Amino acid sequence: MMRTLFFAFLLVPAGKSVIAQSAHQLLRQGDREYQNAKYREAEEAYRQAGQQKENDPAVQYNTGNAIYQQGNYAASESYFEQAAKSAKDPAVRADAFHNLGNTFFKQQKYKEALNAYENSLRLRPGDVDTKVNLQMAKKQWQQQQEQQKQQEQQKQQQNQPQQDQSSGQQQQPNQQQQQEQSQQPREQPQQPEEQPSDGSMTREQARRLLETAVGPEDQKNARKYRELDPGKHKTQPKKDW
Repeated sequence: MMRTLFFAFLLVPAGKSVIAQSAHQLLRQGDREYQNAKYREAEEAYRQAGQQKENDPAVQYNTGNAIYQQGNYAASESYFEQAAKSAKDPAVRADAFHNLGNTFFKQQKYKEALNAYENSLRLRPGDVDTKVNLQMAKKQWQQQQEQQKQQEQQKQQQNQPQQDQSSGQQQQPNQQQQQEQSQQPREQPQQPEEQPSDGSMTREQARRLLETAVGPEDQKNARKYRELDPGKHKTQPKKDW
């Protein structure tokens, strides 16, 4: 609920300047426009009056109301703040804090709204409307906090699989390399053949020379010969190639 503050018609004493009378007329014009829901025209009239009456809490307060009614909540903040600071009347300050809380509430700045309503209640503890708005702001702020926590948890849950996947991708090449290495046949190191000191050929050299020097048919017969019982042969023992 917005709190309004209008200027009562006052007779200007003789001797006052024309500028002061003009400012008063602008304020009355702003009040009429505001009551007729012509908030744009009311704002303009209040602004012109504010140029002649700077730092006037009533002008600041009513200008903030006209701007608020146009839905421009952020722009009305500064006018209510100025009115709350400059006003000497506790009731005007309480109303300014109340309306400031409304601007914050409309912008979903529930924590700031709580502070504004509490400031208003300090000046006027028994105000029912401000107490109701305070409870509404507190409830909305709690819900907002819960939603923020849920969003943070969801972000963490969404980021966790990506981190696991990235770490798995980093480990996968190592595992794949190990798997490929295990599948590869292990090569035994080749031992160098010992060359006999007398200059003769080694067994492997002799075998290779025999395979190249002897024809296939002779090799076949030689295999048959070796398969026979060694005791049946009276030949001199030969080297076991």
